[in-house]
Amino acid sequence: MTPVDLEVTGLGLRAGGTARGRPLFAGLDMRVGGGECWVVIGPNGAGKSSLLGALAGGFAIDGGRIAIDGQALADWSPTALAARRAWSPQFWSDPFPSTVAETAALAHGRGGGWRRWLDRGIEAEVAHRLDQLGLSALAAADVQSLSGGERQRVAIATVLLQGAPLLLLDEPASHLDPAHQRLLLAVLRRHAEAGGSVVASLHDLDLAWDLASHCVLLDGRGGAVCGRRDDVLQAKRLAEVFAVGIEAIDVRGARRFVVSDFAEPTR
Repeated sequence: MTPVDLEVTGLGLRAGGTARGRPLFAGLDMRVGGGECWVVIGPNGAGKSSLLGALAGGFAIDGGRIAIDGQALADWSPTALAARRAWSPQFWSDPFPSTVAETAALAHGRGGGWRRWLDRGIEAEVAHRLDQLGLSALAAADVQSLSGGERQRVAIATVLLQGAPLLLLDEPASHLDPAHQRLLLAVLRRHAEAGGSVVASLHDLDLAWDLASHCVLLDGRGGAVCGRRDDVLQAKRLAEVFAVGIEAIDVRGARRFVVSDFAEPTR
């Protein structure tokens, strides 16, 4: 795939995307390139979902600029933008019965997804993505009958089938059990290794460490820090942001975060 260049300069957001909304943060600068996995973390209400929506072009910004491949988001046509970025919001709606395979096929990146499904033109690719996410046995199931974790994996398959290099994922690990969390990380890493990019919001600090090459930390008080994972995901900084004791320990070469009411961060 052709890597994407996502550039964010001086970005400011307000709650609700309106001028009257409370300020979420301002002055955020970040640049996402091919092969990178960015994780967005922060307290509830800090602006994680709003940031993902703004990067997708679906949430009004209060200041600054967002550009993909040097072109401002507002200057992209919807079709052209869909070929460069895919966005999975935190919540989804299934207003009518549809199979898992049909739901995933609707987002296929070469256009006319539902028509292509009817003539079986993308059946093999849909089957591959469902298998990749452990959904093959549910391909013919009604999407309205799925558990939260099953439906979350359908959402991830749908994003991948869009065929865009930049994936914008709002809490993609929500509802997933530990085995499927590891599966998700493997799928996203493979996407980055193929030249794609990932920006995902997560609440689990250990998952964030395992996925991220870079990180954006929103403090919920208007501040934002971004940079390489090892520089941002520091126990002392995280403890200050989340107002709890956080200690970092090493487990088989991976950093794990232990959270308590009273523990003092050690590093």
